[in-house]
Amino acid sequence: MEYLEFERILSAKRMQRYKDAANGDTRKAMALYRYNLRLSQEMFTIVSCFEVALRNAIDSLLVPSLGENWLKDSVQANGIFTNGRMNETRKIIEKAYNRLDRQGIYSHSKLIAEMEFGVWKYMYSVSESMHRK
Repeated sequence: MEYLEFERILSAKRMQRYKDAANGDTRKAMALYRYNLRLSQEMFTIVSCFEVALRNAIDSLLVPSLGENWLKDSVQANGIFTNGRMNETRKIIEKAYNRLDRQGIYSHSKLIAEMEFGVWKYMYSVSESMHRK
């Protein structure tokens, strides 16, 4: 593929950093972009495995103290995510739970598997309001 077609498809703005890194050599810029794609694929695999391991570890630690359906229960009235500080987490969990429930396929493990990395980030992040005085 010619560079101009490559750039037209991906955008000149996106390709500029690769051209800069390749000192204007468009063949090298295309090669760098392809290398970056391969690296991104490898990193995605590693991050995905880490995410699964993390959510399973969190789940195994919380089940004994919060119960077998702790994630579903966490967004019910008086659940651990019903305070304002955990609003983003609650919304994500509720959306996934409601979809699984509507489809008649809810299980705790399916709900856990539906959670994206953001849930765990929100769950363990410090509230912005705690920083304001």
